[in-house]
Amino acid sequence: MECLNIGKMDEKLGNIPHEEFTLDGTVDQHGRPAVRATTGKWFAGVLLLVNQGLATLAFFGVGVNLVLFLTRVMGQDNAEAANNVSKWTGTVYIFSLLGAFLSDSYWGRYKTCAIFQAIFVAGLVLLSLCSYIFLIKPNGCGDEETPCGSPSSLHTMLFYVSIYLIALGNGGYQPTIATFGSDQFDEDHPQESHSKLSFFSYFYLALNLGSLFSNTILVYFEDKGMWTLGFWASAGSAILALVLFLVGTPWYRHFKPTGNPISRFCQVVVAAIRKWKIEQPSNGDELYEGDGRELADNSSRNILHTKEFR
Repeated sequence: MECLNIGKMDEKLGNIPHEEFTLDGTVDQHGRPAVRATTGKWFAGVLLLVNQGLATLAFFGVGVNLVLFLTRVMGQDNAEAANNVSKWTGTVYIFSLLGAFLSDSYWGRYKTCAIFQAIFVAGLVLLSLCSYIFLIKPNGCGDEETPCGSPSSLHTMLFYVSIYLIALGNGGYQPTIATFGSDQFDEDHPQESHSKLSFFSYFYLALNLGSLFSNTILVYFEDKGMWTLGFWASAGSAILALVLFLVGTPWYRHFKPTGNPISRFCQVVVAAIRKWKIEQPSNGDELYEGDGRELADNSSRNILHTKEFR
């Protein structure tokens, strides 16, 4: 039955004129060539822009006041708190490398964004629950005047697990979402290529709007000791961001992951060493080119020949 359904879908695609497909090699959620009229463009782009704004709000709702939380609630001194926040921030950037590697090599950008956003939400929910149930004791503590009691080792462990889940989720998601958003616009199409450039400007705007809200509204409540409210607001924002991201699933365009780049890099180095003394033909057309169909299947392109770096 499934084979019959696939056959019917392929037959429908066969009836679509070739010019109605995207030119950059993107595919839809089923791995078929993306139809320009029903995928990508600004509908998908706007969903991802709102997603970015909400996710940024959620992240900075925790990160901006984390030093204050460590000193007022966790009982750390300023030096220890600043050191722990520096380690946490550095971990976010390290996880960014992991997210970028997985998205380009194995998982693809959509799957990477979805998985790491789910981890991000889990960390925020755990932080909110941990703060409400264990850390903000007595109730109303954590402002400038009322210190909180000393947390137990278990409660401290839960707190650190939650914030490092947040670091993992945001770090793995952040370098991928901008690229995934730009994938929704065909750079080989005149109109969409212009929209692609505009998308990055709006993406930066969404990032700053989310940061502005968290650095003003949420920070105010947290500074007044309403930590649980601030954390739950961040968690709610992240949940809404994830829901909006998943809503757009049928409309997204995808580039297929290209596999481990390290092996391809090593192949280039080995080939360059082996052919070090081979005389280069004067006409670039005599050089070997990969099979066009193979390149298309891997969402790859030929790079134009150049006389630079000789």
